[in-house]
Amino acid sequence: MNFKYRIVNFLVDISAFLVFSIVILWVFKGVIEKESVRNFLIGFYFFYYFTSELVFGQTLGKMLTKTKVVDKRTGEKAKAYQILIRTFLRGLPFYFLSYFITEKGLHDHFSQTILIKF
Repeated sequence: MNFKYRIVNFLVDISAFLVFSIVILWVFKGVIEKESVRNFLIGFYFFYYFTSELVFGQTLGKMLTKTKVVDKRTGEKAKAYQILIRTFLRGLPFYFLSYFITEKGLHDHFSQTILIKF
């Protein structure tokens, strides 16, 4: 998949994540303690990617670019364990350095998924 799609997907997704996070934190500002904000953001990050890709095969960024995640071996919708691997690897520090090694990224390689245009 062309790297420009991945960049657009990332920018849209991170923007959506930030907007959703700000709104949720504002709505629950009296409930979520300052010390818990970091944990909330980490949890919400995983929830956003895992749920979006599991249910729809796409995040908001992928919907915009008309791309989706599929099982590399079958071309079918990725399975829950594959999405979990993808989501976990995205959360690792220095994850984006993997794009200097391979255009796909580690999350695609280890989860045996690919991003396709439809």
